[in-house]
Amino acid sequence: MNDKLVEEFKINQNPYFQLGESIYMGMARVKGKTVVISVGYKIDYTIRKGKENAELLGCTLLRINKVKIGELEAFEKFNLTNK
Repeated sequence: MNDKLVEEFKINQNPYFQLGESIYMGMARVKGKTVVISVGYKIDYTIRKGKENAELLGCTLLRINKVKIGELEAFEKFNLTNK
């Protein structure tokens, strides 16, 4: 696990963490397309569900995008593979 991802886990576990300011989206490659396979308010839930769905789809969870509510683009990306 990289330092950036570890720091995000710490932020999510902080008692002052505010749910609803951003969402996390688990991204995977399915049939040549990058798709969302999990969504959550906390990164640990998004990774757990992303891995479950990736196993069902026969693909690999590539990264987690963090998106501020109301925005269209990720402002932070957490790579989960060595690619």
